[in-house]
Amino acid sequence: MSFDDFKALVGLSFRDPQAAAHLLMAQDWPVSARWMALFAAVSVSALLASFAAVLFSTPGPDGTQIVTLSRQPMMLAAMQLAAIVLAAGLMSGVGRMFGGGGRFEDALLLTVWIEVLLLLVQVAQLALSLILPGVAGLLGLAAVVLFLWLTVQFTKALHGFRNSVKVALGLLGTAFVAGFVLSLIAAALGILPEMPQ
Repeated sequence: MSFDDFKALVGLSFRDPQAAAHLLMAQDWPVSARWMALFAAVSVSALLASFAAVLFSTPGPDGTQIVTLSRQPMMLAAMQLAAIVLAAGLMSGVGRMFGGGGRFEDALLLTVWIEVLLLLVQVAQLALSLILPGVAGLLGLAAVVLFLWLTVQFTKALHGFRNSVKVALGLLGTAFVAGFVLSLIAAALGILPEMPQ
């Protein structure tokens, strides 16, 4: 994919995300290339988050710097990688439960592409934070809306669904159930943070 192809695909993703999803899937990338794209995307995302944490870090009450997850890029990248793989598995698996025919390999490609698009927003947000912090905050909210919208549209393209409302409700329901199950697993393994007394 050339840089011009990349720019055209980014533009198409915002104008007609389902067409962009079909175009991506039609390219039939090898599975290894999809995994490489995933590792590259989460690595760049973690580095950007780490850079932002250093750039905008604030001292704690005792004068020391507050350590956040974004200051640990390896941990952040691992968590993002796991989240994207889980999202791809849910996108393909739950969709097939409701009559869709999407493959995990295509779902992985589409979730990676969503991450790439959000990376572009993250770069813009980082740049705006230096000159217009208020606008950068609004861009952060827009990124959440963009993520949900793209996920719904890409899920429709992956499985051939037509009703956006049903897909959105399915997405929210799946996220709720997945979050509940993951919290139970985290509690069982003792990795939930302690609640303040």
